[in-house]
Amino acid sequence: MERGEQRMSQEIVLTETRGPVSWIIFNRPEVYNAFNLDLAKGAFSALVRAVDDPATRVIVFAGAGKSFSVGADVTEVTAAPDPTRIIGELATIAHRAIVEVRQSPKPVLAAVNRLAAGYGLALALASDVRVATERVRLRYAYSTIGLTGDGGINWTLPRMAGTARALEVALLGEDIHEREAEKMGIITKFFPEDRLIDETQAIAERIAAIPAKTASAIKRMVYGSAGMDLLVHLSVEHAALLEATTAPEFGIMLDRLLAGFSKKG
Repeated sequence: MERGEQRMSQEIVLTETRGPVSWIIFNRPEVYNAFNLDLAKGAFSALVRAVDDPATRVIVFAGAGKSFSVGADVTEVTAAPDPTRIIGELATIAHRAIVEVRQSPKPVLAAVNRLAAGYGLALALASDVRVATERVRLRYAYSTIGLTGDGGINWTLPRMAGTARALEVALLGEDIHEREAEKMGIITKFFPEDRLIDETQAIAERIAAIPAKTASAIKRMVYGSAGMDLLVHLSVEHAALLEATTAPEFGIMLDRLLAGFSKKG
């Protein structure tokens, strides 16, 4: 993250603003961005600030170094006098972050470099769009240390991978690799490691070009559709469509589209 306007909210959480895109970078590369309480709290605070920032249209999570995140810092957890309390605090913050991601009107991307495991995978799955480096690995990880998962991973993973494969991944500790992740639709865009940041920024800028209310409505309707009757959804969709036509951006974007057709003709 050499380019752009950068500031450090904490030593272990970096934030960078690149135009309408706010980047939140987990910065504990020496432990593969494992989450301790400081990183969890710092990342959540950065997320809330980005959601509340009127200049931010899209939010991106990324990890410094050779990993997106391997999940909880088990070394710090096991060294604590009361590991159960630490795990509980981490899970509470994790769940608040997942709720913030899903309820945010702004699209959230995860730029996954090399490995996302445990809560790192949970956060990536909860994000609206995921892009990754080639040869990425996705790992459930919790069961290998006797835990059951947090961050909504037992909800998101079966919905993306299917119940049978989710159980295999969780119980057998099997990694999901690039080709399988693409086949499942978990991740569909892969880039060389040295291009991940710039390619993710380009994708985020394309999303940011959509009117903010339109992006928010699309996100809300797509997630809401799972528990909604089709007739009810059609009514919601109709109202959102008409509201979108009243935005000034609609006329501008329509004129631009028509002008493009005229040039091709």
